[in-house]
Amino acid sequence: MSVLKWLDRNFEIACMAVILAIMTVLSFANVVMRYCFGSALSWSDEVCCYGLAISAFISLPATIRLRRMIRVDTFTVMLSKKLQKWIGILCNVIILGFSGLCVKGSLDLIAVTVKTGQRSPALQIPVAYFYEVMMVCFVLAMIRAVEVLVLDLTGKEKNR
Repeated sequence: MSVLKWLDRNFEIACMAVILAIMTVLSFANVVMRYCFGSALSWSDEVCCYGLAISAFISLPATIRLRRMIRVDTFTVMLSKKLQKWIGILCNVIILGFSGLCVKGSLDLIAVTVKTGQRSPALQIPVAYFYEVMMVCFVLAMIRAVEVLVLDLTGKEKNR
């Protein structure tokens, strides 16, 4: 059970760390190849570009789970704690709905790219794979939003 607890707390962060490590190694290797050997890797920039995009999408469920989303709370801090709690719950319901719309949009985008057979320029990987990763991140965001909603409604706070 401790592995599941660790995954619950660290899955998104671990994925982002792995992506960052891959991007760092590839960028460094590409600089060395370009300046020391006069020939750059043709595909490393594309991997770094997709890695950056994927890490941006995977940060969404992480910020929801950690409750670290950017918020303007100038008005809400003047309200009672009970009202602040209900506004937080409303915000999480809105996030859940928005993530659901993003999942639907991702599915539409995947269908179009599968139909057209679009591939990435350097790696020749179907672009639909990257959109599928994006959709998984939105589904994970929905799961995290439900998790935070349940914790807020039951009054339980996550151990940090």
